Amino acid sequence: MKLTDKRLLILLIAFHAIMLALFVYIVISGVQLRWHLGYVIFWAAALFGMTLYFIRDTIISKIYSICWIGLSVIGVIVTFITYDSVYCETDKYIMKEPSEIIGFDSAILYEKKGLLEIEKQRYKGVYPHSMTPLDSIGAIVIYGDFARGEGLGKGVAILPLDDSFDEHKAKEYALNHSIDYGTTE
Repeated sequence: MKLTDKRLLILLIAFHAIMLALFVYIVISGVQLRWHLGYVIFWAAALFGMTLYFIRDTIISKIYSICWIGLSVIGVIVTFITYDSVYCETDKYIMKEPSEIIGFDSAILYEKKGLLEIEKQRYKGVYPHSMTPLDSIGAIVIYGDFARGEGLGKGVAILPLDDSFDEHKAKEYALNHSIDYGTTE
């Protein structure tokens, strides 16, 4: 192995270790990254873990790489199950479909904070097309489909945005703008 090959191997192992440490931190802390960067970090760790099979010629590195191939198969399944699609977004908020297999929430509102998405509120029976946040009264106006009886109906509703929700001001805003005032229950 040449000196440059050793440097390449060290860089590969260091990059793999950093991506693996980041991924473990994300999973343990439950952090949600924007633009699905959590998946990118996992796949970077997996791909660099698998490349050790071709670069390093020891039995330990071969076994380690084969383990990453197995983890990648599981990763494809987990990625498919947990991928959450975006309903709509504004410059400050993003509304996503929940990625849970069994769940009763139909939409989750996240606030964008740098690379993070911070969960603000969960809604049941709401399938938004667009939204208008009203931070001053802690409410959000959602335009979309809503569960009504046995089916869905198009409409507009004003719902809580966060804990600063002012019910009186929300009812007043709804009345002034001909919006149904509803709850997430």
